[in-house]
Amino acid sequence: MPKRFVTLAWSAAAGAYLLVVLGAVVRITGSGMGCGDHWPLCNGHLFPPLSDIPTVIEWSHRLLAAVVSVIVVGLALVGWKGAGSLEPGARAAAYTAVALLVVQVLLGAVTVKTGLTPVLVILHLGTAMLLLATLIAAARAPWLPTPGSWIPLSVAFITVLFGAATANLGAMASCGGFPLCNGQLIPTAGPLAWVHWIHRLLAYSLAGYLIWWMTRDQRRAGWVLGIVLLQITIAATMIGLGFPSALQVAHAGVGAAVWAAIVVAAVTKKAAKDLL
Repeated sequence: MPKRFVTLAWSAAAGAYLLVVLGAVVRITGSGMGCGDHWPLCNGHLFPPLSDIPTVIEWSHRLLAAVVSVIVVGLALVGWKGAGSLEPGARAAAYTAVALLVVQVLLGAVTVKTGLTPVLVILHLGTAMLLLATLIAAARAPWLPTPGSWIPLSVAFITVLFGAATANLGAMASCGGFPLCNGQLIPTAGPLAWVHWIHRLLAYSLAGYLIWWMTRDQRRAGWVLGIVLLQITIAATMIGLGFPSALQVAHAGVGAAVWAAIVVAAVTKKAAKDLL
C-alpha cells in the first residue's frame, strides 16, 4: 500500500475520532446552537467573533470538520490517481468515505437548521461512526473480514445509537443505580428508562461476547475487552456521581474508541480464526 494513502487514511480516521469527541463536548455544554441557525457560516460570518464559549466550541467543531473533509477528499483523489497500486478494497473504502462525508455534512446542516432535532443528532453520530469505520478499513487495507465479526460490530453500533438516544432524549437520569435500572431488571419507570436500559443491556452483551471471543483469540479480543470494561467502569462512576460533564465526555470518547477497536479487530490483514 502506498505510504501516502495509509498516512492520509489514518489522519482522517484520527480526525473523525476527534470530531466525535468534540461533538460530545458540543452537546454536553449546550453549544449546538453556538453559531445560531447559520450554516455553513457561523452567526453570519465565515470567521465569527469568538466572544462566548458556545461559539468557540461549535466553531471549533465545524473547523475540525472542514479539515477532516479536506483530508477525506484528498484520500479519495490519491486512491483514484494511484488505482493501479492500491487494493480494490482500499479504493472502495476511500470512495465510500466521501459518500458518507457528504451525508454527514448534509445531516449536520439540517440538524442545525432544525434546531438540533434529537433524531437527526442521533443519525449524525451514527454516520460519524460509519465514516470512522470506513477510514480505518481504508488504512488497514489489504484486509480480510474476520469471520463472525458482524456480531460485535452490529452490537457495538446499535449500542452507540441507543447511547445517543439516551443522551439526546433526556433519558440519562431515568435509569438510576448500577448495574440494574432503578434496582429493577425490568424497569417500570416508562419509555425513557427502557431506552437507557437497552443501551446498558447491549453494552453488557458486548462485554459478554468479547469475554467469550477472548477464549478463542486472546491477542485481539483481550485489548478490545479491556476498553469495553473501562467504558462500563466510566459509565458506572458517571451514574453514581450524577452525570458530571467531564465523565460524560470521557464516556463518549471511550465509546468511540470501543467502536474503533472493534473495527480494527474486524478487518485483519490476514485470515483469522472463525469466531463462531
